[in-house]
Amino acid sequence: MWNQKGLSLVELMIAMALGLILILGVTQIFLGSKQTYTVVNAQSQTQENARVVRHFLGRGLRHAGYWDDSAVPRLFPEIGAFAENQIVLAANNDSADAAVLDGTDTITVRFNGTLDRQLRGCTGTVPTENQIVVDRYYVAPAAATDLVPRLMCESQLQTMTGAAVSTSTQPLIVGIENLQIEFGLAGSGGIIRYVTADAVTNWSTVRSVRYALLATSNQNMAGEENTRTYDLIGGETATASGDSRLRQVQRDTVFLRNYRG
Repeated sequence: MWNQKGLSLVELMIAMALGLILILGVTQIFLGSKQTYTVVNAQSQTQENARVVRHFLGRGLRHAGYWDDSAVPRLFPEIGAFAENQIVLAANNDSADAAVLDGTDTITVRFNGTLDRQLRGCTGTVPTENQIVVDRYYVAPAAATDLVPRLMCESQLQTMTGAAVSTSTQPLIVGIENLQIEFGLAGSGGIIRYVTADAVTNWSTVRSVRYALLATSNQNMAGEENTRTYDLIGGETATASGDSRLRQVQRDTVFLRNYRG
């Protein structure tokens, strides 16, 4: 019969030390993987937020000025702030509307519906060929259920004389902190300069829209506070609030159907 002996105190302490080292190593790997996942997820959120905005806003701007019947001269009515046949309207650093985040721009476009009802407003409104859609895009402050601002759209369906049929508003994407817009004015030799909305004196000369948006992740990450200043367009900048979210600036230029004033 073999004599059985227990572990000595030294052997037990060595075993416990090795076990703690292994646990510490596994914990470090887990924490590192979690941090990597958080960063990658935040980057994906930021890029996706920007991509969705470019899709909606780009599509809306390309619809601006659409007129369904080529046999009938285009005639958008004069109504509100829109002059006759004006298809785009904007406000620079809008602070008059409580629904709009101060220091951000707003832009409004209008277009005619189609016989086959293929065009839609930004909230899903489907106009007929005898109706006009007026879509207004703006950045709204963070709501009680959201941690970050969001891009909103207000869509109004109108008759051909400008009478309101219906109005609806909905968020397009959460995670957009700023929107800045410039307009390319037509001149001899094509587009000669870009200006802000308050510098446009004749909207019939606008041929393109250039915009920059600041997208952010929808959640904080572990790490240092973000107080970076981001360059947008036209000398406009935006400074992060000191949270730990990732941010990214996206820019795009869209040409309009503004062929008649």
